[in-house]
Amino acid sequence: MSTNELWFTVLGPSGCGKTTLLACMNEYFARVMNGAFMPENEATFKKLSEAYSRLRLEAEDNDREIIFSGGIEGTDTAHEYSFTLKGSRKNVRVRFFDFPGGWINPRNPEQSSHFEEVSEKASGSSVIMAVINSPYLMQYDGKYKNYAGIDEMEYVIEKSLAESDEDKLIILVPVKCEKYLAKEKETGQLREAVKKAFSRTIKLASISSPYYGKLAIALLPVKTMGNVQLSRFEVKEGEPLQVFRKITGSRFMPEDTDQPLRYAMSFLLEQYKKINSRSKLNAAFNFVFGMGNLDKTIASIREGISENISGSEIISGRELIGLPDGE
Repeated sequence: MSTNELWFTVLGPSGCGKTTLLACMNEYFARVMNGAFMPENEATFKKLSEAYSRLRLEAEDNDREIIFSGGIEGTDTAHEYSFTLKGSRKNVRVRFFDFPGGWINPRNPEQSSHFEEVSEKASGSSVIMAVINSPYLMQYDGKYKNYAGIDEMEYVIEKSLAESDEDKLIILVPVKCEKYLAKEKETGQLREAVKKAFSRTIKLASISSPYYGKLAIALLPVKTMGNVQLSRFEVKEGEPLQVFRKITGSRFMPEDTDQPLRYAMSFLLEQYKKINSRSKLNAAFNFVFGMGNLDKTIASIREGISENISGSEIISGRELIGLPDGE
């Protein structure tokens, strides 16, 4: 948090669904926030709108399967999606940083400079979203779990904590998980699989950790299509391809794509309250939130938080997110 912008880092291997998640989030808040949270520039608007249109077209196509390739594929392009969070007299830029999957791998010497960029942005971010390609964890007893990039994401998270003194919120976001949210048993299995995969990160919030009391972790599954389910895996040239089919009689209907941002804004509102209570910083943070009434905008986003999302769990830091026990 600064006097003029908020940083979010979005982690995950290429093709896992990071852009799709942001596109669905943008579409949702464009409909419900009356311009209080919107793309800052034409580039962000165009890219996310095009991504959402492609997603919808794929989801509504009755005549073919949807195939997603696996692997951590290196690209040359990082993306920044900038939004404006509007108060009555003050605006703040909200920046989402989305990096190619190969950049989050510290073991790749060819990407070392890029990894440092990822690390820098993650360290400066109040919130880190780890986007999880669920079928890699769930199918064939996790045979393809290495394609989910869990080790790389955990390393970035741990490094960001070591290089920052501020509280952080880590949001674990399983996507492509419609198949596992249809039945209670499989929903529980998804939740446990994600917690097991991110056990190292979760341990950082334990009472024996130096980050105890400074780290909130929430698990929030998201349906970015709502009407497709994993059908099978195909392996071509050693690469696992995820094949999805449309659910009979269903319509394109993303669900809970707003929740990661709602949790993030609730966390940031609590940070504002905490930091604003320190007298020497009152002036700076009153300038951002108090005088600009941004606290009211954030509170309106926070009001839509649901703890009834199938498969969701606040793993640690309820008080940091501003959700009392039993809420």
